[in-house]
Amino acid sequence: MPRARPKDAEKRRTDLVVTAVEAFQEATGVPARVVHPTPDGFGGGILVQIGEEEPFLAVCKPTLTPTTLGPALAEMRKLPQHGVLVARHVTPPMAERLRDHDVPFLDTAGNAYVRTPRLLILVTGRKPPGKTPNEQPVKAFRATGLKVVFALLCRPELVAAPYRKIAEAAGVALGAVTPVFRDLERLGFLRVTKARGRRLERQAELMDAWVEGYLRDLRPRLHPRRFRVAQPRWWEAEDWTGLEVWLGGEPAAALLTKRLIPQDATLYDGNGFATLARRIRPAKDERGNMEVLDKFWNFEVPPAGPHPRLAPPLLVYADLVATGDARNLEAAEAIRERFLARA
Repeated sequence: MPRARPKDAEKRRTDLVVTAVEAFQEATGVPARVVHPTPDGFGGGILVQIGEEEPFLAVCKPTLTPTTLGPALAEMRKLPQHGVLVARHVTPPMAERLRDHDVPFLDTAGNAYVRTPRLLILVTGRKPPGKTPNEQPVKAFRATGLKVVFALLCRPELVAAPYRKIAEAAGVALGAVTPVFRDLERLGFLRVTKARGRRLERQAELMDAWVEGYLRDLRPRLHPRRFRVAQPRWWEAEDWTGLEVWLGGEPAAALLTKRLIPQDATLYDGNGFATLARRIRPAKDERGNMEVLDKFWNFEVPPAGPHPRLAPPLLVYADLVATGDARNLEAAEAIRERFLARA
């Protein structure tokens, strides 16, 4: 039986879908409706009926940007049936990218793309009906809070630990933990009882929310910089023993899944990149094949693969999702199924 969700969040999702469906009908003349009640087996999801087609399962992404596109595509790929992406506004360039991925979408301006064996609809270029609400993310999904949530997802036992230990593992000030826990409880991601203490709930949804927040708010603060390395697979021959650098992105995914040929490397620097750079001689290049970011966690995670310095699988997953690339999204699915399966 699906767990209850916070009513205000559910209402916002439903309102967004209803508005988009009404705009779709106005723009196209094609009948559409939100299916109520939702049939059993859909876990509280919102279904959209378009014409005589089988209902689409709605994936709500109120603000769709290049940063949130990767998480949206990843979420669409793991749906149990065909879905439709619903946003406030899909710009023409974003519509083109969604169409390239063959992802159906609706927005509140009436822009849409739906392709089935019996139906083809494409509407783009319509302006949003009004000013887009400026929603401020809760503290749990701002940069500092995202570090705390990351620590909890990678080390679930920490949820019951003293706040001081959680703050140390996340690399944040002690005072940052309380508002994060308060937000998680309010949003239904944390349950606190006298009998069982604190425990995480809906961890799969929490991971999705973390990935989107990480790409939007935390990753840009990790001082990303790009280089080019002459030898594309340089990381295979390096001695990583004692080196305070963690391997993420495509190389990590290749080691974890054995199903990806890496093109670009992602590194998380914990003060060891200068040593590594003297050996591999990277050249600064904004379009280079290696990206380096600051390491932001402060806890040990046993390597999930054969490499001694792999970033946590959740971070590797986020690196892949960020690209929006089909081959990387396939590898991301494999990592999620094998290393990140949560209730």
